Amino acid sequence: MDSEREKFRTYVEKSGVMSALTNALVHLYEEPEKPNDALTYLKLTLGTMNHEEKHVQMLEEKIKEQKATIDNLNAENAFLKERLAQAEAAAAFKATTGQAETKDNVTKHPPEDV
Repeated sequence: MDSEREKFRTYVEKSGVMSALTNALVHLYEEPEKPNDALTYLKLTLGTMNHEEKHVQMLEEKIKEQKATIDNLNAENAFLKERLAQAEAAAAFKATTGQAETKDNVTKHPPEDV
């Protein structure tokens, strides 16, 4: 019997139930005016915590996506700067020598991973 209780206690702690209940009870304790229906208050508090947790997860996913976008834009920016430098060098070469650009002087396509 004690082993079953211990397993359940471990399960409740690892799954975050104990922490959520403790936080909800602390919120109830800290309320200056105690609600008439404590059970409804706890349900609402636990529901709000769950909603906030989902919102945080959504925001974390959005941050991850935005970081990937930034990385892609930085790679594209580096490619375009290199291409601009090549074009400027080719134009300078053309201006000093009077020669036309060749297809090999300027890279036409960005790298495939951008």
